[in-house]
Amino acid sequence: MSEETKVQAIEQQAAPEVPKVDAEADEKRMGNKDAAVNVNALAGVQGVQGVSSDVEAVPSFFVLPTDRYRLELDILFDKKTGKITSITRRDLNVDFSQFQFFAHTVEWFDFSIPSYEDISTYRQRCSIFRRDAGKVLVDAIQMRNFLLVWHLKDWSLRGSDGKKVELKTTEEGALDDETIKKVYQVPATLIDVILTHFERDIILT
Repeated sequence: MSEETKVQAIEQQAAPEVPKVDAEADEKRMGNKDAAVNVNALAGVQGVQGVSSDVEAVPSFFVLPTDRYRLELDILFDKKTGKITSITRRDLNVDFSQFQFFAHTVEWFDFSIPSYEDISTYRQRCSIFRRDAGKVLVDAIQMRNFLLVWHLKDWSLRGSDGKKVELKTTEEGALDDETIKKVYQVPATLIDVILTHFERDIILT
């Protein structure tokens, strides 16, 4: 099996499917949910038995301004061109030593946790009337943009000079214009994977 085929197999198995913009997904973004489940968290402990801990936490019902969500990703890229060939969650524990012609790096992204007030505001600003559904629904693309601009707080990404690209924010807490332009230069696929996991783990879509 060639390295390209191996990479494709990893992507098909591990990379999250980017949610389609449809009426059902929009309904969930409007807040119409019968239940909410963190699929990634459940999958991580599936099949693990006999694991116990002396410390038991209580449910986290309240969002604090200091709360952070960190997503770590395994990224494979071409050693010669730097082109990204695979993006997967860090906790999948994939053995990348088998890829001789690709380099491997681990990158992380820190987000603040949106409160109900935040989400309510985004829903109002992202609401559009969908004729096909006959009602007002939330536009998924606009919602993701709010999550990115207002909640991405830090990352490990570096520029061509090897130095970490710092994220700067306004007094209100959003990324400033210069930083937004830099963030928008990140490949769409990488942003899609990041926000898909953020929505699943935090928003529980």
